[in-house]
Amino acid sequence: MAVLSRAARTQRGKNILTFGVFLAISAILWVVLSLNEEDQVDMHMRLKIEHVPDSVIIVSTPPEFVNVSMRARRTDLLKSTLTHYPELRVDWRAYRSRGVLALSSSELKTLARSTVAGATVLSANPDSLNLLYTSSRGRRRPVVLDYKVTPGPQVALMGRPVFSPDSVTIYSVGSAGSGLNAIATEPIRLSGLNATTTVRVRLVTPPRTRAIPDSVDVTFRVEPLIVKTRRVVIEPVNVPAGIKLITFPAQVNVSYMLPASIYKHSSPQFRVVADYRQIDRSAPTHNMRLRLVDVDENLQNVYLSTDSAEYIIESLS
Repeated sequence: MAVLSRAARTQRGKNILTFGVFLAISAILWVVLSLNEEDQVDMHMRLKIEHVPDSVIIVSTPPEFVNVSMRARRTDLLKSTLTHYPELRVDWRAYRSRGVLALSSSELKTLARSTVAGATVLSANPDSLNLLYTSSRGRRRPVVLDYKVTPGPQVALMGRPVFSPDSVTIYSVGSAGSGLNAIATEPIRLSGLNATTTVRVRLVTPPRTRAIPDSVDVTFRVEPLIVKTRRVVIEPVNVPAGIKLITFPAQVNVSYMLPASIYKHSSPQFRVVADYRQIDRSAPTHNMRLRLVDVDENLQNVYLSTDSAEYIIESLS
């Protein structure tokens, strides 16, 4: 500090100090003059509709934001954004008329201009609003899923998807949606699903109708598959009376994959059959095909260790 004090008392130090003071004053003046200049900005103003009665439902989906291009002094823009981020507040009571909340281009620009003092609004997108509303009671309708989901390798989908809510309330203008018995989701298309997954999907509503809520959560449950093998007796079928069909071997291994949650207590009752009617008497060998029947839908990749067996036919008379 003593060194700086001695340096400031020298002629060179005084010159540097004077230069610094003038530089600071110049910077302040430049900032003041710059803030007083006008600037053109694009603002994304959140649209907020106020004073809507509880008995009224706005059927048309309002835009979340209105993109406004305006010209204003930088000081006014700075003041506006520092105190609060500008919102476009629409008073429902002022603009409603016979089932429509309507704002013209000039009305929308006037509301936007009021958010920033002294601003000139050049354009707004959308440039007007026409929102349908209704005070009619809603109708409860079930939700129907439109989905096509395929699991990845070594996993399986467990049962039907679970979704919530399973029904929604439909509001409509006039007779729109009067014949609507259910509301469908947008198409869900997933492939290679390897883990339990929940997706949020919107509902598809006809024109002049609205669903509340407008989307549902859908969960697809996935479980790993485990390989299991059982030895099953071959069952002759369609054998005429007085005839006995004997296969060699008499039993065959059946391998299959099933979800881990049911692995320990699962005992599927599929059958392996040798159909007498399918015997090809003209074949040079005494081999016949074996078939799996009554396979449980929870099983996947079910296959026989061998798809044929030797046979002999005995007469019982």
